[in-house]
Amino acid sequence: MKLVLNNLGKSYNNKRILDHFNLTVQPGEFIGIVGKSGSGKSTILNILGLFDNYDQGGYLIDDKRVPKINSSAATKMIRQKINYLFQNFALVNNLTVQQNLLLALKYTKLTKKNQQLQIDQALMRVGLSGRNKEIVATLSGGEQQQLAIARTMLKPGELILADEPTAALDKDNRNLVFDLLMQLNANRKTIIMVTHDLELAKRIPRVIEIG
Repeated sequence: MKLVLNNLGKSYNNKRILDHFNLTVQPGEFIGIVGKSGSGKSTILNILGLFDNYDQGGYLIDDKRVPKINSSAATKMIRQKINYLFQNFALVNNLTVQQNLLLALKYTKLTKKNQQLQIDQALMRVGLSGRNKEIVATLSGGEQQQLAIARTMLKPGELILADEPTAALDKDNRNLVFDLLMQLNANRKTIIMVTHDLELAKRIPRVIEIG
């Protein structure tokens, strides 16, 4: 999945956030984006994830112009190709681990047996085996981000957009979550990660500083 942002511009309330911004992401890359607060890091992710528009320039996925945001074509692309990891995990807190992961499989055509097999495999990979029936709100922050990564493993998308996924975690959980992302990248997932953690950024193969 190749991504190209070409001469991109974006303003909010007459303030220029991005100006003539260019980025090419090759399939299977792991890219870190660093920069000061307000420099446009999250804006880039939102544009890449088809959550936000841009004012000028172009955005291509696999050499084709992306659909308009909020269109049925954009919704389909998000379901099939794009995954998001948030700092606040974006889980349904009053549901169980199992129920949250079933939501990730909602648009697949797997049998119930195969759904369960994939869920159990994903939980094993992130270190949460046997925790299916636990309510998400009872999990620690690190465990919730591990669950969010398990959800990402289940979705079919090739692209993972990670917005400060380790910011709310202690050092041990930060390292665990980052190692899981490295494993996903080794399995050919394309990852673009915004971070303020410069120590962590040193481990990312390609880092872009903006602002």
